[in-house]
Amino acid sequence: MGFRLAMDRSRPFMAEMTQSLIDRGVPADLVYLTFAESGFTKRGKGPWQFTPATARRYGLRVDRNIDERRDPVLSTKAAAEYLSDLHDAADQDWRVAIIGWNMGEGNLDRYWLLRGDSYNKFESKLPRRTRQLLNRLMAAAYVAQNAVAYGLESVSATSAPVYETVAARGGTALSALAHQFGTTVSRLRDLNPALLTDKVPSYVGNYKIRVPLHSDIRS
Repeated sequence: MGFRLAMDRSRPFMAEMTQSLIDRGVPADLVYLTFAESGFTKRGKGPWQFTPATARRYGLRVDRNIDERRDPVLSTKAAAEYLSDLHDAADQDWRVAIIGWNMGEGNLDRYWLLRGDSYNKFESKLPRRTRQLLNRLMAAAYVAQNAVAYGLESVSATSAPVYETVAARGGTALSALAHQFGTTVSRLRDLNPALLTDKVPSYVGNYKIRVPLHSDIRS
């Protein structure tokens, strides 16, 4: 049930997320770190589980009205940059980059010399929580890529978008946007989980809001 929910939550955003990784030279399968880290939650620290400091370092807004860690697309762009930086620091080894992701950049030097070892030897030297993360990542990627065999609806990285992005002025209520675009406040909250209230914060000039391509309200 948890994996199915993660797939359902990721489905509208997967194409953009995957493209953000590819654009930064990050393997597309690392999108499933969001499943391994958080079950693709839209709450709390979001799907990538950024700390506030790391989120801000990579350009995400985190305050009492907007928390872009919770936005799957924006946080993936930040994650792609961070993973790319870790990969460079890990002497081009993605396994060690993920260790840095999980344990902090300060631990990279302890593990990069393991590159080239067999996976079993490599894994045995890792802390338990990091081994578990790597194993969850591999399992999530495998199940997602073989979803139909597991009785799940697949999540395609090439699916047509279900939303468009519009600029909303600061102070605009989501109820007004819902009326304008033939949708509901609940649907807008699902598409824009970075918003912590039911309006665009008044202190922003314009903020990009996702709205459904097609009306959710039947006439």
